[in-house]
Amino acid sequence: MRRPTRFGPGRHTLVVVASVFLWLGLSGLILASRVDPEAFLRETFGRSSRADAFEFLNGISALFWIAHTSLVLIVIAAARSRRSDVLKVLSIGPVIALMIGLLAQDWSDPNWFEAVAIGTIGWLVSTVVGATYWVLRPTAGPA
Repeated sequence: MRRPTRFGPGRHTLVVVASVFLWLGLSGLILASRVDPEAFLRETFGRSSRADAFEFLNGISALFWIAHTSLVLIVIAAARSRRSDVLKVLSIGPVIALMIGLLAQDWSDPNWFEAVAIGTIGWLVSTVVGATYWVLRPTAGPA
């Protein structure tokens, strides 16, 4: 039996593209802010945000960038190896972190440190669990 031809980018490509674009945005923010995103964001959005909206971002932004860079590298490796099971495991942490961040945040007065910290935890857990899953299950089973 012949498999149907699939048009357009696959899920692997979409996951990689989304991860890389977020990485490029984070890297651009860190480079544009000269490694001081707190002051940069306060200067850029100071008139439309509260005075304490961007407090403590300098400490967590580097950790988030490292966690996301690690996740992106594993996502690219999993996509090149066509390991959709690993991609699914890698996406669980960021999805849960984003949902917690969206639901737990008071959006009339957002605490961006808290949002980035929750994201960092989700990204880090997903990276560790995804890499461990890949090591313990080196080949994908029947789909």
